[in-house]
Amino acid sequence: MKKKLIAALLTASMTAALLAGCGGTAAEEGASDPAPAGDEDGEDVDAEDGEDADADVEADEDEDLAEITVSFWSLAGVPDDANKAMVEDAINEITEAEINTTVHLNIMDVGSYIPNGAMANGVANGEDFDLVLTAAALSGHFNVMMSNGMLMPITDLLDEYAPELMATIPEGYLDATTKDGEVYAVPSYSNKVQSMFLNVRNSALDAANVDINSIKTIEDLDKLLYAIKETSPDLIPLSGASFTINMTYPGFSFGSGDAVATWDAMGESTAVAAAVYHDDDTHTAVSRYESEDFKKDIEYLKKWYDDGLVDKDVATDSATGAAITDKDNVACDIYVGQEDIAATRCAQADASYVKIAEGIVGTGAMQQFTWALPVSCDEPEAAVKFMNLIYTNEDIINLLNYGIEGTHYVKKDDGTIGFPEGVTQENAGYYMGNLTALIGNGFLSLPWEGADPNSREIGKKEMDSAKYSPLIGFSLDTAALGDTYTALCPIANQEYGPALFCGSAPDGYYEEFIKKMKDAGLDSYLEQVNAQIQAWLAEQQ
Repeated sequence: MKKKLIAALLTASMTAALLAGCGGTAAEEGASDPAPAGDEDGEDVDAEDGEDADADVEADEDEDLAEITVSFWSLAGVPDDANKAMVEDAINEITEAEINTTVHLNIMDVGSYIPNGAMANGVANGEDFDLVLTAAALSGHFNVMMSNGMLMPITDLLDEYAPELMATIPEGYLDATTKDGEVYAVPSYSNKVQSMFLNVRNSALDAANVDINSIKTIEDLDKLLYAIKETSPDLIPLSGASFTINMTYPGFSFGSGDAVATWDAMGESTAVAAAVYHDDDTHTAVSRYESEDFKKDIEYLKKWYDDGLVDKDVATDSATGAAITDKDNVACDIYVGQEDIAATRCAQADASYVKIAEGIVGTGAMQQFTWALPVSCDEPEAAVKFMNLIYTNEDIINLLNYGIEGTHYVKKDDGTIGFPEGVTQENAGYYMGNLTALIGNGFLSLPWEGADPNSREIGKKEMDSAKYSPLIGFSLDTAALGDTYTALCPIANQEYGPALFCGSAPDGYYEEFIKKMKDAGLDSYLEQVNAQIQAWLAEQQ
């Protein structure tokens, strides 16, 4: 954009001397001269002069190429420079021809990108970030960045430079990323139906003589875990990842009774102190941590932990993978996400799954992974043009996800893809893990081996028939919650959360947690949240 502005100013107002001083091309410097000299027959005297002129024109065209940096994370290690450059070159063969843009990939380790906030800190410091994948939590989350003024509005840019994207995503898809009539990001287009699944290794089910479809309540799970401990003593009955067992996953209350209750976290992913239950017609936010459901959940977790049913490493384990596929000694884990992924994980682990709670698409799910232009972007037009491609161009999608066909992956007979012979995750050079739900239009990505070859169609069908929260489109303005929100977040997310969510909290820990949250302004926080909800509801009428 800056280059285009400079070019326009030069054309409109700069003198020939200034053009020369700024390094104008030979064509520009000779613009007032007669036509190029030729012989009397009008033919060029020196063919090399013509070649030089062509080269100058090519240089001008290259000069006009926009350059953007696209930032996202890898779940399986950062590609080395040579392989990343190879993928960039393949992407740029497309983008330079179609949108006159050169793309540079800024791929970070997930631990740097999200927990350490490298992307968000870079944007705040004005570093070279043009198009970013916002994080699932913490400082790089869409809601945090938008509330803190770190993202630019893109409504008009989408209309002008991404019409195919706008025609691809479902109607109302941008409600969750719209504030005061302006769109600030586009959610990744993938299956957002986050249901809760219990995954159990088949050997453990067989030994315990339990039908997985009989597991519907927390009491049923309780009986299963004790049966597994008795009949499969070599297995840890229940594990998780990233500091949680997932039974307390935002949006679900396992301990609610005959069925797992569902609620809306309203796009807030750090304190997660307010919950609006989907069956509450008044849409009133209540104190999530003081609910009877939450108390029951953590009581069971503590009992299981004390009785040796829970993996004791989870409270300090920052791994982001699936316990049942990553740890051979784990019998069960709880997964919140899409059914096709639950089926894939269980196939890999020789396990079975049961859906414990039907997911409802809320603002949080829509805001979990979004593509946005940070305020540090200096090529917004080019960035949105590239955004358009990652939602509509299958070649771009698969290059970003998997790299070069034949080098980094090959197609299998069943329609999936996998590593070429002799290539592994360790030596592939370009392998991200499973990012297909994150990179633009995931329905255009090829399924990796081990997945159902029809998983994209299954996921799209599930998404197209999804139920949406009554509060879809509402998200908390955390900046407006000020110091209270800032104080609550570390207490809930870092100081007390891991121990409570894994069952390792000592006696009196919960009461201490609630007192500290109250002292930090929890009641005032809830009042402000409800004021925002009511104001939003009034605008919808």
